[in-house]
Amino acid sequence: MRFGKTARITATRTLPLLAALLSFSVQAAGFIPLEERLDTLLEELDPDLAFRHEEGIQLAGARLQVRDCQNYPYNQPVADAEERLIEDLRQGLKQGIECMIGNGPAGRLHSYHEYQAHLLLNTLESAETKTFRCVADRMFANAVATTEQLPPRKDALYRLLRETGHPGVVLDTFRIGGLLSTRHSPETYRSFFKLDDQQIREHLTGSPLRLGGNHRYQNLPALLFHEMVHWLGHEHSAIRPDMAHLYETCCFGGSDYISDPQKNATFQAKACQALKDVDLWSNAYKPYRQMRLWHYKEYDLIKSAMRDNYH
Repeated sequence: MRFGKTARITATRTLPLLAALLSFSVQAAGFIPLEERLDTLLEELDPDLAFRHEEGIQLAGARLQVRDCQNYPYNQPVADAEERLIEDLRQGLKQGIECMIGNGPAGRLHSYHEYQAHLLLNTLESAETKTFRCVADRMFANAVATTEQLPPRKDALYRLLRETGHPGVVLDTFRIGGLLSTRHSPETYRSFFKLDDQQIREHLTGSPLRLGGNHRYQNLPALLFHEMVHWLGHEHSAIRPDMAHLYETCCFGGSDYISDPQKNATFQAKACQALKDVDLWSNAYKPYRQMRLWHYKEYDLIKSAMRDNYH
């Protein structure tokens, strides 16, 4: 999930121009293959290199910090919780970027996605501090990525995202853990969630309840990678390619919300097919035409069909 608008590849830029820009940038800095850049980044994201401070841990080489994540991932105190987050982050980046550059199980995707991998690595290699921050029961999403432009001041997440800074990801351990929020009124617990008075008291004063229908997120590397894709300016959309959703589905084996392996394999194959489509990505610089192709080839049905199979 992401908020705000960030700089993105616009309709005035063509794929040949993107390729020329990429070629110029790597020549100017000395060409380093994407695989080598990824390996260097993963070496810097070693939890053993982290040092602890008051709010969490920091990796100086990677210019990355983890804040307030002692209860990651499921809102329970865990030894080395912040180190686990870094390990999940490393796994997500390795699996996701290898997939984007054609070294994953899906094989070679369209070259557009190699350029997206280059942009993501640029962000991760930058001098800006990358912040991964945990909160408890402050959002109604598992995670939210920051963007260059903050949401409106009246938005409930404005202050939280401003305090986090960009680039960053805020993770809600209540939502990831499938826990029922403690922010509802007693009447809501009674009428909607069908809790009795004793259950309400225990929920609000003791351990928060996890109801049967609440999902506990398992594929945390996929979740973290999904959010980082939003740093590139890709928004969720039903009418044009939803990049974060496509990468998560293709590169990480389907959806965390679908328990049937065969269905996940089917949706994974469809997402990978979309990411390989020459017509679709050759028109990335023509948003209207790409939108029409997205609909004509029925790629716009993938997400809704997946949601019909959520457990």
